[in-house]
Amino acid sequence: MDPVLISIATAAAGKLAEEAARGIVAAGKFVKDRFAKDDAREAVLMRAETGRVPVADLAAVIEETCAADPGFLAELEALAGRSIRVTRVDQAGQQVMFQNNFYGDGPGKVVQGETINIQHLN
Repeated sequence: MDPVLISIATAAAGKLAEEAARGIVAAGKFVKDRFAKDDAREAVLMRAETGRVPVADLAAVIEETCAADPGFLAELEALAGRSIRVTRVDQAGQQVMFQNNFYGDGPGKVVQGETINIQHLN
């Protein structure tokens, strides 16, 4: 899990040390505001705030939300001031890490795959 997500979860749970960056605090407030609109996510947030679950549990829910909502991820990255690596779970239940790096104008066409089976076609 990306350490930035742990920092954001810590900020959302109200346990961020004084020397933490303002961007992480803003990201934590963004998470709190967003999770207040969803009962299940808000419950995890409240448990983390009261210390009933580890902050890592809240970070996992933040990561799931990032994986499901690219706009949410983009806003967190903007507030935190850096990119956040998100682990996703594929259909087979395996964690898959996605990271695309493009330089210059980027590629013309891109194909992304996890497992590709190629057979001899003669």
